[in-house]
Amino acid sequence: MTEDKSTIEILKKAKLLELVSKRNSVSLLDGHFRTTIPGRGTEFREARKYVAGESIRLIDWNMTARLGEPHVKIFQEERERNIILAIDVSPSMYFGWQEHTKLEYAIEMAATIAYSAIDVGDRLGFIFFQDKVLEEQPARRGKRQLYQALHRFVHYRDNITEGGRTDIRSAIHAISKYKSSRSVVFLISDFIDLDIPDDMRYLVSSHDVAMMHVYDPLEYFQSDHLKFYFKDPEDSKHLGVGEPGRFRTLEEQKDYLKKTSVRYGLSWDSFPSDRAVHLSLGNFFQKKRRIGR
Repeated sequence: MTEDKSTIEILKKAKLLELVSKRNSVSLLDGHFRTTIPGRGTEFREARKYVAGESIRLIDWNMTARLGEPHVKIFQEERERNIILAIDVSPSMYFGWQEHTKLEYAIEMAATIAYSAIDVGDRLGFIFFQDKVLEEQPARRGKRQLYQALHRFVHYRDNITEGGRTDIRSAIHAISKYKSSRSVVFLISDFIDLDIPDDMRYLVSSHDVAMMHVYDPLEYFQSDHLKFYFKDPEDSKHLGVGEPGRFRTLEEQKDYLKKTSVRYGLSWDSFPSDRAVHLSLGNFFQKKRRIGR
């Protein structure tokens, strides 16, 4: 039985996305991704060589003395982490004047992290949300889970999802259900509504959370001369004439995210959609490792 053309096309796009994510993940797998997010288990399993930049608190001094070079301890949960990708697919994410829309950029980031996670033996889960969860898949390990994720990434990237506005609460409530094991959560959104609910503190108490702010640079470009007709991407009734940066500056957006990260004890970064994904993620994981969260 032959596959229909649409299925074949999706498979081709998923394969291309896999190749892109594999290329991007090379630098992350060279110490950045593996050591930036250590597991928090207490059951010692083995030791490995120290990677430059890791906390010295992880060093196994006895083994280091015996072997003559630094080694760190590996605990059970470091080898069996849950990685959850929560991706905002509200209408505003399909916006963009660069080579990629915000969602296309977010999907490439998510695919890179997904490939890296599966490649080092982690379990991968994913959630697509607006003001409600549209789809979710609990964390599982293996290539089959990666391919399923890539197929769904392609689906949401290439098919505009009409409907709800951005609401981080829906993702927070969905992830909060997974209390049996601590997960590493990447919350990917444009955070256009500047409304991180206090529910976040309950999520952070159980999981390691990172806010990943994806934006188009023209959204925050300040100009008295550049005007255009616009439609609010999350309110079809809101039409008018405006200019980029009319709602807030990039500094104001980042200041809000920074204060949120301090309040709840989580990590964050902003990712412009005109910058190479592998460079943005490399900087993100380096910064996350430096500050220890």
